Amino acid sequence: MKRCMMVVLGLSLIVGVAVSQGEEMWKMHVHRSGGTDEYLLAEVDSVTFSRLAPPMVTVPPGVFVMGDGEAYCGEDEHEVTLTRDFYICQHAVTNQEYLDAVQWAYDKGHVTATTTSVLDNLNGSTERLLDLSRLGCEIQFDGAGSFYLRESPSSYAQSAYPSGYDPADHPVKEVTWYGSVRYCDWLSLQAGLPRAYEHPGDWSCNNGDPYGADGYRLPTDAEREYAAQWDDERLFPWGDEAPDCSRANFIDDGYCVGWTSPVGSYPDAPETLGLSDMAGNVLEWSNDWHVCDLGTDPVIDPVGPGSGSDRVRGGGSWHSGVAYHLSCAHRGLNNPSYSSSYVGFRAARTVSP
Repeated sequence: MKRCMMVVLGLSLIVGVAVSQGEEMWKMHVHRSGGTDEYLLAEVDSVTFSRLAPPMVTVPPGVFVMGDGEAYCGEDEHEVTLTRDFYICQHAVTNQEYLDAVQWAYDKGHVTATTTSVLDNLNGSTERLLDLSRLGCEIQFDGAGSFYLRESPSSYAQSAYPSGYDPADHPVKEVTWYGSVRYCDWLSLQAGLPRAYEHPGDWSCNNGDPYGADGYRLPTDAEREYAAQWDDERLFPWGDEAPDCSRANFIDDGYCVGWTSPVGSYPDAPETLGLSDMAGNVLEWSNDWHVCDLGTDPVIDPVGPGSGSDRVRGGGSWHSGVAYHLSCAHRGLNNPSYSSSYVGFRAARTVSP
């Protein structure tokens, strides 16, 4: 299986040399959008490169059976054909990755923020994206223009990490479905791609065709289950063995951790794709509106219902105490305005033809 690390750079840098008469001086020429910016290297303190999108892996198209006959809202089994390659984040989006993106969005005027909440400011929308007032939120805003990270003061986090912890690599929490899809839009804007979610009304993805979107988006319900069970109809991302604390962060005989763990703390599963934490740690939002009965008829590139009151989320979390909640086919639901200390997300993107 080919693994793809998507590194998106805001600039393509070409370093040139200029020699003056009498004294040798170095200049850096930065070429972009048909123009050139010039800098004296003696005046440049440092040059840094940052990755806009989290690391992603490629999932090829294929056919699988969605549902396993037992999981909640996964009782129905039907054949699903996915016709497009897609990228999906190797791990859930982290606090640091979300902080970097929301700081950029704030600086650009795409969001507004107070010390208690981050609100959307695109297309006239004012939906809540991130609830900073909750104890579980490890991203904070200083009220003067800067976001920063903190350890959660919740009793769960403090009990799990009595000596302290670095929240940077923990999955972002207290993010609504709207906050998840806006993160995808921010990645698209930074990469010069069309936004997948254009409309504040129903927030449809690419006018109801997520597979045809050029920009970043959430994985569809089918894509997420397909990636989690790759590629042998396994019950759990690691196989058919029952969950335990060596395989996932959840509640086994008591809490495995009692709070989130840094992404990638558990063996990659499915190992062939190299995905991490597809079960446990945090539940993850999907693109689709939720409906429990998916039927038994074969379907190609399913997009879910055209409307609804709740969005799909799956995968189980650090706070899940039922083993089947961690199954590939388990399909939970929450209102898109909902946020929690055990709900996060990972981004996806269709591979360009």
